[in-house]
Amino acid sequence: MKALACTLGAILVAVTWSAPADALDITFDEVMSVGNPLVTTLETAGYRFTAAFFRTIDTPGGTFVANGSAVYIAQDAGWPGGITVTRIDGAPFFLYEFDAAGLLVTPSSAAPNAQQVSLLGLQAGGAFLSASYSLGSGLAGFAHFVVPASWQNLEAVTFTGLLAAGASGALALDDIGVGEGPIPTVPEPPTLLLALATAAGVGALALRRGPRILARRR
Repeated sequence: MKALACTLGAILVAVTWSAPADALDITFDEVMSVGNPLVTTLETAGYRFTAAFFRTIDTPGGTFVANGSAVYIAQDAGWPGGITVTRIDGAPFFLYEFDAAGLLVTPSSAAPNAQQVSLLGLQAGGAFLSASYSLGSGLAGFAHFVVPASWQNLEAVTFTGLLAAGASGALALDDIGVGEGPIPTVPEPPTLLLALATAAGVGALALRRGPRILARRR
């Protein structure tokens, strides 16, 4: 019976342990911002954002791309180094997703929009991760990007807006999904049915074997 209980437990754990724990969508909407100011450090929702210079955009539309958000963060063209995010308490974190766009509604050759967003991640222990996501022609308009599951145990992640040639371009960032690891969740119905059917089969086999073992012992 102990073996049966362990088997059933393992099956249920396997089908339910899948979703991010303490998942957080950093929207920046609670950030105090007036006049799209330049900043070097921003702390919100337990995370710190730093750069040589970047902006909190509170009046989108007209000059800056709009996405329905009250506030988002952005870096102008020609500002190298990107925007780096860390946890304020220094603990490692996961990166799940983010939204990005070319910042300017009407970009120009002197102030071009980013055509791609480059990610550089530093994991605890010193390993680096990198990824690049296309923003197409660099025209304004937010797109949603999902980051691979390997982006975990992170100490820092830097977002950089780049042109195709590698120079920096104007970049807007919003809705950055972060978290701290997996938690049990309710599985989808087909998955749950498969797990229950498997569990029932294991249970039936154990019950059929039980009388045979007792008969042999007699």
